[in-house]
Amino acid sequence: MKVRDLLSYIDTFAPWSLAEDWDNPGLIVGSRKAEVNRVGICLDAIPEAVIEASKKNCDVLLCHHPLIFRPIKKINIDVNPGKTINEALTRKINIVAAHTNWDKADEGVNATLAKLIGLEDCRPLDEYGVIGKLPKELESEKFFERVKNSWKLSRIDLYSDEIPEKISSVALCGGSGAEFWRAAKLHEADIYLTADMKYHELIDATREGLSIGLCDHGEMERASLSKLAEKISACGVETFIFDVNALFKPLRL
Repeated sequence: MKVRDLLSYIDTFAPWSLAEDWDNPGLIVGSRKAEVNRVGICLDAIPEAVIEASKKNCDVLLCHHPLIFRPIKKINIDVNPGKTINEALTRKINIVAAHTNWDKADEGVNATLAKLIGLEDCRPLDEYGVIGKLPKELESEKFFERVKNSWKLSRIDLYSDEIPEKISSVALCGGSGAEFWRAAKLHEADIYLTADMKYHELIDATREGLSIGLCDHGEMERASLSKLAEKISACGVETFIFDVNALFKPLRL
């Protein structure tokens, strides 16, 4: 298999056409002609991830977040993204990103998060996130315990005018989903789970009566890496998940 074949294969389960216009998925560093036998999978293309990929004799580092979003004018190999680019070229590691196309895929980030907490009858939330229902409503404490355990979160910060007693309808968006809280409200979700909402966005949402469960961005999306590895393994290449982002998990003091 070549890198170009891997890209074509990813297109079958996370179509590149699903990616947002501002996104930059696909081959970021390397050659479409390069051979692929082993693939390392991680959230971010940081130098540590490239080094781990090299140690495992991987040909490709498949990351969720693109190393480069916008054109860069200079490459300083002492800092990112130049440092990662230099490591990748030196170690002959091809870097590929599957970002918003994997977020929105049928078995991608949002679908995986929904499945892990047992949501049923899921449908798109404003064409990006997901809204669904629990088979049986849960008391809030038990619901948050389920979410934390299923997604392996260090914490969930609840923002609400009043703590909901029971939760049945759940909206979610893996990663930065601040812009979709109004859609969650429109769909009458009991709670909206996402990351990276700003102070005034939280004020607006809670004043409108929506409860927000705020998660860590990386922890939330990390829950989908096993499914991504499973999909890549199905094409006959060996895969490894590199949890190098664990270095950057929030510290709870």
